[in-house]
Amino acid sequence: MTVHKEVTVTATSADSWEDAALNAVNRTETTVENIQWAVVQDQSIQLDSPEEPQFKTKVKIGFEVEE
Repeated sequence: MTVHKEVTVTATSADSWEDAALNAVNRTETTVENIQWAVVQDQSIQLDSPEEPQFKTKVKIGFEVEE
């Protein structure tokens, strides 16, 4: 029987929402094995510095739980 778990991760990028989503997946891969999918949940722009906005993406990441 296969069991999956989901976690929600938020990441930022100075370049784009897509890059922020990839940052979330790449960072999660450093501690989680068997990632199966990623779904973008939300996108926003953080404006602490209007000259250098940060693209923020919330991603739900699913992975297979090992036995």
